[in-house]
Amino acid sequence: LVGASIETYLLEKVRLISQAEGERNYHVFYEMMAGMTEEDLDSFFMSEYSAEDFKITSCSGTYDRRDGVKDTDTYEDLVDALEVMGFSAEQQNEVFSIASAVLHLSNLTINATQGGEECEIDAENEHLEPILQLLGITKENLNQAICYFKIEARGQSYTRAVQKDKAEKGLEALIKATYSAMFDFIVKTINSSITVKKTTGSKPEGGGTSRRKKGSADSGSAFIGVLDIFGFESFKTNSFEQLCINYCNEALQQQFNNFVLKNEQEEYEQEGINWSFISFPENQDALDLIWKKGYGILNILDDQCRAPGTTD
Repeated sequence: LVGASIETYLLEKVRLISQAEGERNYHVFYEMMAGMTEEDLDSFFMSEYSAEDFKITSCSGTYDRRDGVKDTDTYEDLVDALEVMGFSAEQQNEVFSIASAVLHLSNLTINATQGGEECEIDAENEHLEPILQLLGITKENLNQAICYFKIEARGQSYTRAVQKDKAEKGLEALIKATYSAMFDFIVKTINSSITVKKTTGSKPEGGGTSRRKKGSADSGSAFIGVLDIFGFESFKTNSFEQLCINYCNEALQQQFNNFVLKNEQEEYEQEGINWSFISFPENQDALDLIWKKGYGILNILDDQCRAPGTTD
């Protein structure tokens, strides 16, 4: 094995906002609060808080891991892993700053103004200053991003205020996007450490071209592809993200059925191989229900989004 490369297939961002009963948010939040020194916690404005104090880590009421592993131990493993993967002290600080900012963002509150027609960030909220310091932004810019939106019509740009409920949804979207960007940065940095670098053929003395090093990324080496995806789940209340996750699982299951079972068994039959055929359920109806053009759920949602005057 000469190297590896990671791609983000589907990040379960919905877990950031809410978790099912008995589940908790991403481990990193609990590990930070349990494993950091007082000095580090203070630098990230976390010394006076615990997991019970943040909205996104307390909504399910679950704070400990099911397997009994201590967050203090896994935090040490996390820091060691970051160092092994080549994260500098500055990069580690940036990662933990973003993760801390996400926690504080979840506790940010928004006040309605102008009789409920507009809104603004609560300037008295104790988490506002940590957010501004950790993200390096101003209160005015954050308020503009959450409480207003911009539209363009006939070559001109207009700014409009949003109501409190929509601003709160925008805040949730900001939390998801911020965490997702941090996740992509982590994957990119890890890949820079574990991916085999491409080699270029240098011209040797006397003319001709040199041979590429065996096992380099562009030498046609064999590779193994591994896909790690969430299992199919159905809760009492399912989010739109969960629908997308389940659809991906159904599509991948069909791909597996076709290429590993159906096509192989047809080939065995053609070659007259004595084979005990494996029966498997067909899930095309489920895929059509969600995605089929014309009446699939996602296509109907797309049509409704394009129509004027529609609501949630």
